Amino acid sequence: METTKPTKTISQVFDEFLADQKPRISAKTFSKYQSIIQLYGSYLESYWPGHDGEYDKITKAGGTYCSTFGPEDATDGYSEFLGYFMPRKAMCGKDLMQAAGTVTKKLAKWLAEKGYVEDTEDAQERAGEAAKDLPNAQTVLDILNAHCDEHAPAQHGGEIQDHFTIDLIEPGKLWLNPMTAGNSVIGPIPVPKQVTALCAPGWDIGGVVAKVGKGWRLVEV
Repeated sequence: METTKPTKTISQVFDEFLADQKPRISAKTFSKYQSIIQLYGSYLESYWPGHDGEYDKITKAGGTYCSTFGPEDATDGYSEFLGYFMPRKAMCGKDLMQAAGTVTKKLAKWLAEKGYVEDTEDAQERAGEAAKDLPNAQTVLDILNAHCDEHAPAQHGGEIQDHFTIDLIEPGKLWLNPMTAGNSVIGPIPVPKQVTALCAPGWDIGGVVAKVGKGWRLVEV
């Protein structure tokens, strides 16, 4: 099926959004807006949310995601961008992590106000949650990385590599629900208490859990 060229592309809409925001905010804040839009654009060009099956045909013809698709696709990647790309792929500080949620929420609201899309309430809600969660998510990831390195078991049994949803939290313990490897909740998994104080049920953790003795351990994130 041929991809119909939109009236405005995502690239054009991003440029318009930044131009619209520039006179309204400080130079420092605008710099954060630019950085987040650039990061989100990089994410879209790498992951092609909703259009991964069209990647080969479009790129071979010299096209890109943001120059091919229109504003109706501009928020399709919010969940993966905010839940995976920012905490795991973006090398940036906590201020920029928090700005990711703020800027993407503002973008979603602006798209609706401009009439480019009809409804962005779900995208705004996801971005609003990320503004609160992302700084803590980066801290949790750093702590878990150090924990896995320092407490790696000498040997272990079977492994499960997956994305896991946090199902239950107790001080120093997590129960994880694998997204693809079956539907049985795994736990309790011992983790530092600082982790359980910061994270929340429903968060996504990508990594490897392994059977150690009669229990489970997180061996890689």
